[in-house]
Amino acid sequence: MALTREELTARAAHFWRRTAHYRGFGYDRVAASEAIVDVAGPLDAPVLDVGTGMGLAARALAARGLEVVSVDTNAEDQQVAAALTDDPALLGRIQFTLADAARLPFAAGRFGSVVTVDVLHHLDDGSAVLAEIVRILRPGGTLVLSDFSREGFDLVARVHALEGRVHPEGPVTMAWAREHARGLGLIERAAFVTCLHDVSVFRSAAA
Repeated sequence: MALTREELTARAAHFWRRTAHYRGFGYDRVAASEAIVDVAGPLDAPVLDVGTGMGLAARALAARGLEVVSVDTNAEDQQVAAALTDDPALLGRIQFTLADAARLPFAAGRFGSVVTVDVLHHLDDGSAVLAEIVRILRPGGTLVLSDFSREGFDLVARVHALEGRVHPEGPVTMAWAREHARGLGLIERAAFVTCLHDVSVFRSAAA
């Protein structure tokens, strides 16, 4: 069921309150998504954004003129992400699609690039997700894996604690994801730490 206008307004206000809390700790999560996209280097479209969340990565990608398909299992989050995308030009380049990343409804080789930001730690088992990413990534395509650094996780936990919440931190780590991606035949081109995030950029084998 779609969120009401009042619910959307409340959810958007919560996003900006939490964003302000992060900034109070010296972390700008909007700038962080933009920095991750920047360090990834050139990306071929269309780009699959795995894990919409509040649309931070999708907007950063669309701001670079890329056509983006953003998938998530949470329809309400996608409604909020669309509402937060107040630039019509950006919204026109993003297609929000309700889908499970472990069972993507796309043909093999559909995407030139895949980007995941702050998704891995929400997964119970990343094997199926990475297998699907490899399947839908075209030969020579780019995969950007990114999640919080240890310092980043600690900061996020403090912000959630201010709200009386506990931030989940599941078993799928960047170290595991890097190793598993290599095992699937992806080639790691670069690794960075930026804006409290670990980032790895992979290339799939050319045809």
